Amino acid sequence: MTKVLNLTIALDNQYYLRGSNKNEVYLYIELKAAEAKKDTERIPLNISLVLDRSGSMHGDKLNYVKKAAEFVINNLNKNDQISIVQYDDKVDLVSKSQALTNKQELLRKVANIQSAGMTNLSGGMMEGYSQVKSTKKEGYVNRVLLLSDGLANVGITDHDKLKEIARNQFRNNGVGLSTFGVGEGFNEILMTHLAEHGGANYYFIEKPDQIPQIFAEELEGLLSVVAQNAKLKVSFPSAHLTCEKVYGYVSHTQGDTITVDFNDVFSQEEKAVLIKFKTRNRLDLDLDFNINVEYDDVMETLDKVTEQVTAQLKMTEDKVLYESGVNRIALENTCLFVANDLFEDAIKVVDQRKFEEAKKLLEKTKVYLEAHLKIFPASEQLQTQLQKVVEYLERLPSMRQMDSRSYSMAQKSTRMDNYKLKRKK
Repeated sequence: MTKVLNLTIALDNQYYLRGSNKNEVYLYIELKAAEAKKDTERIPLNISLVLDRSGSMHGDKLNYVKKAAEFVINNLNKNDQISIVQYDDKVDLVSKSQALTNKQELLRKVANIQSAGMTNLSGGMMEGYSQVKSTKKEGYVNRVLLLSDGLANVGITDHDKLKEIARNQFRNNGVGLSTFGVGEGFNEILMTHLAEHGGANYYFIEKPDQIPQIFAEELEGLLSVVAQNAKLKVSFPSAHLTCEKVYGYVSHTQGDTITVDFNDVFSQEEKAVLIKFKTRNRLDLDLDFNINVEYDDVMETLDKVTEQVTAQLKMTEDKVLYESGVNRIALENTCLFVANDLFEDAIKVVDQRKFEEAKKLLEKTKVYLEAHLKIFPASEQLQTQLQKVVEYLERLPSMRQMDSRSYSMAQKSTRMDNYKLKRKK
C-alpha cells in the first residue's frame, strides 16, 4: 500500500556543545505527497467561482475570465458542486451552488456576464463562502476561487478584517480560498495574505490571456487531491525555547504547541515549514520536539491517519560528534527560507522607493546565498533563489525611471517568483 504523505523532520544539528551559548534552533518539517493513482475515483469538488466584473475588467480581461470559467465547467462532472458569483459594487449570484447537471445552461449564464461598476471584493468573497457552505459535504474539496483586477474599494476594505474573514472561514468552516490577481491594479500583498490565511493558493496573472491557463493549474490540483484536512502540530519545550518565527505557512502558537493547517494536499505536492526557536536560557539538557501530523487519506484507506515523531536535541561534549550532527537538508532549507524572507524585506523597501536601502539588503542576501552555495553547489532551489535576487538587483537602477504601471508589474512579478520559491512550487 502506498503511503500518501511522506514526512521528513530535521533539526539543523541534533547536538549542541555543553557550555556553548547556543541561542537559535531550527526545525525543518516537510510533507511530500504520493502520486495519485490514475484508476482511483477522484474526490468531488464543491467550488465557487467569484469573478470581478468591475468596469476595469471590460474587454480582454472579462473575455478570458469567461474562457476560464468555461474550462472549469467543462472539466467537472455531475458529482461536483459549483456556484458562480459576479461582483462590481454590487454582488450578483449568477448560479447558486448545485450539482453540475446542466453544463449548457451554466455556460450560457457565463457568456452573459457583463462588466460595470467598482470593486466590492469582500461582498463577492462572502457570497462565495456562503454558496460553498450551503452545499458543503464531508469528503468534498471545498474551495472559493476569487479573481480581481482592482483594489477593494466598496464594502469591507480594511486588509486585517479581510484576512480575518479568510482565516475564520478556513479554520472554523473548512473552506479554502485561492486568489487570482490580474494586471497591475490589484494589491498583491492583500491577495497573497488572503490565500495564505485562507489555506490555499495565490496566483499573479500578468496578461489576460494567461487567465485560462492559471485557472487550469489550480483545477488540476483540485482534481488530484490525495489528502484532506492535513494538520501539523509541534510541541516544544517552552520552558527553554520560544518560537520566534514559522517560515513557509501561516501558523498559530498556543502555549507550547505550534499548529499549521495545510488543508488539501495535491498529488506529488510538497509542503514545508521551517521553525526558528530562540533559547530562553543556557541549555544543559536534552530537548524533545514532539511532531504530530494528521490527515484524511482520500487515496488509499479513506481513513484518518496520524503520524507521531520525536526529534531530540542532544547535549554533548564531543566536538567530533557535534560536527557530525549537522543536517544538510535542514541547513539547505534554512538558507532558502531565510534568504526568501530577506528578499521579501527588500521588495517591501522598494515599494517605498528606498533604493539604496534595498540595494544593501539585496547584496546581503546575495552574499548569504553564495556562501551557502559553496556548501550546497548542486542545490537547484538555492541557485534559483540567487538568480532571482541577482536579476532584481540588476533591475533596480532602471526601476527609478519606470512609469507607475511598469513599476507595479515588476513588483508583482518578483513577489510571485518569491512566493513560489517559498511554497516550493
